[in-house]
Amino acid sequence: MSATPRRPAQQIPRPRVGQVRGGFQLGTSQIKRVGVSFWHWGDIYHWMLTLTWPRFFALIGMLYFVTNLGFALAFFAVPGSISNARPGYFPDCVFFSIETLATVGYGYMNPGSTYGHIVASTEILLGMVEVAAVTGLLFARFSRPTSRIMFSDVAVITPFNGVPTLMLRAGNERANLILEASVRAALVRRETTQEGQIFTRFYDLKLERDQSGVFALTWTILHRIDESSPLYGKTQQDLHDEGATLAVAISGTDDTLNDFVHARQTYAAEHIFFNHHFADILSDKMEGNVRILDYSKFHDIYPDGTEGGSMPGAALAHPG
Repeated sequence: MSATPRRPAQQIPRPRVGQVRGGFQLGTSQIKRVGVSFWHWGDIYHWMLTLTWPRFFALIGMLYFVTNLGFALAFFAVPGSISNARPGYFPDCVFFSIETLATVGYGYMNPGSTYGHIVASTEILLGMVEVAAVTGLLFARFSRPTSRIMFSDVAVITPFNGVPTLMLRAGNERANLILEASVRAALVRRETTQEGQIFTRFYDLKLERDQSGVFALTWTILHRIDESSPLYGKTQQDLHDEGATLAVAISGTDDTLNDFVHARQTYAAEHIFFNHHFADILSDKMEGNVRILDYSKFHDIYPDGTEGGSMPGAALAHPG
């Protein structure tokens, strides 16, 4: 009888990676920068690209509203600036400002004085600049290459060919290929020097396979824990005490976009399960000429010595 799979995502928070508001996520820790200026004019383009879509559109809407309102007030401040506008009726100034900014020019209202022409000309120039900038930002955001590489919620340490091995899974959620894919893994932990200083060290982990010509389906990433490994002789409590974090990054060329893509993930000590192995997600049975790859079991793990899968890493231990 098969053992019930353990679903760690229901017991501990999913590992997060990358930037969070006001800081940087590394495992379960958030690193916040202090002592540096938050804003720099040279970073406006980068800042606009990193905004979420709701915030980006909210900012564009606010810019549109403020621009039209400002020029409408300028028209309203000098009576007679707009021909055929109802005297003292502010909405006419607002709608004329909108038409001028968009260079629509319906023809009913038009600048009625030299001052009105100057304000309208300024608004048209600013409107062209804003439209060009927003168009460029939209194109840059939509055309920015992204990947849909998923990582297992946890990593495991289990014997593999007689050697304790660190394992984690990656999968390509898109039905395309990532060419010349490469993966790197590093262990980050705190150490105390002989002088008594606490120092954060990065150790690159040697992987069984760190490159592949094609990454199409799943990839079980393996690191043998031998005498040369920074994980050699460590227990889960040791990893907790050292504040250890496992950082993994995959990069390659998307064959659809023909551009470089990457993805990364981090695992804190509580995301690394000792004496567990992943469930086998590749069916041995053929349905016609088709074998089933079950992503619903992608994150499932079993304690060693129980059923529930093939030998650890049997589900596509190599990419493709």
